[in-house]
Amino acid sequence: MRWIGGGLWVVTLCCTWVASGQTSKYQGAAVAKAGNIAYPPNSRTPGMVTLDVSVDATGAVVKIMVARDVPPLTSAAQSAVNGWQFAPAMKGGKAVPGVVRVNVVFNPFNPGDVSIPTQPLPTPDTGGQLAGVFQPADVQAASYAVYPVNTVASGTVALDVKVGADGSVAGTRVLGGEGGTPLSGAATRALRGWTFVPATYQGQAVASRTLVAYVFVSPAVGTQ
Repeated sequence: MRWIGGGLWVVTLCCTWVASGQTSKYQGAAVAKAGNIAYPPNSRTPGMVTLDVSVDATGAVVKIMVARDVPPLTSAAQSAVNGWQFAPAMKGGKAVPGVVRVNVVFNPFNPGDVSIPTQPLPTPDTGGQLAGVFQPADVQAASYAVYPVNTVASGTVALDVKVGADGSVAGTRVLGGEGGTPLSGAATRALRGWTFVPATYQGQAVASRTLVAYVFVSPAVGTQ
């Protein structure tokens, strides 16, 4: 499996934790609404930015920690994600603070076989809220979406992704975005080959939900 890097953005958000027989105990924080992400107009830098977004019991953003930094892409990702809407974690039926992991991958128009190596991620800063209890899923391997032919569409495609306890993609659902139908199909096809290090609860691998937002750069920009 190849890693991706270059002018199409991919944003991955570790969202709702799901485990049979455990949902009354803990459910991870989630993204409620993801907006568009503007690609930096003067940058062609490829790479992957990873953010850990801490939210309070109301879902409001408390802080955004950078786990994987790719200047100048990081600031653009932070700015967009800071304006998104989140749902808090739930524990025993009560809203509690939580952390949402966000992976942003920048990928060029029509990237072909371009690839980037993986980088180890530090343990997300959860402020002690989830230490030893829940750790979100993390991207292990990912591939670019192939830009569809005969279209000049661009923008964001947000998808809800179910990650199995084995780290495989168990299902995807288009949640929204501005990319349109051709880009939605390209994003969905690319996600089928992704793999994850599964989320864990009390040290045991569990199924979880992740939001992935592909942000496709304009073909005019990507081929300059």
